[in-house]
Amino acid sequence: MRCATLVNHLGQDEIRERMVTSKERKQYQRWQSIFLTSKGLQANIIAEYVSTTKGTVHQWVYQYNHNGPDGFTLQGRGGRRFGYLSLQEEAELLDSIRPIAEKGRILNAFAIKEQIEERLAKKVSKDYLYDLLQRHKWRKVMPRPQHPKADKEKQEEF
Repeated sequence: MRCATLVNHLGQDEIRERMVTSKERKQYQRWQSIFLTSKGLQANIIAEYVSTTKGTVHQWVYQYNHNGPDGFTLQGRGGRRFGYLSLQEEAELLDSIRPIAEKGRILNAFAIKEQIEERLAKKVSKDYLYDLLQRHKWRKVMPRPQHPKADKEKQEEF
């Protein structure tokens, strides 16, 4: 079996330093595999030491070689990846509509949807609209229904 070869982005001491200072186990594994590769070990042996597969070791070596040490670090997956507007822009949009809603006028959710679509210049789904409203704690408020045959005089006597 052939050994994976590394591009000389960092020396062994620098790789060891990054491995030791890693804050997450997954990042430590990655740097450890690069460090062991720099020592000349084969990918299947490294995979056994690092508790991963040979293909993963080859993939990490490829990433290190092509992206360099800064492109090799793990990046978090948190955050809003699918929002059309930022939270601040959503809040501004709803703040512009709030005076109408506070006056007690009937405000239709699809009127808000039209304003969003105008602002984005593209269609948005109903799910996005309802998620936006829920995210900013807007809820459906309706006047109390009244029966058409209700007698107000009898209700006042009661």
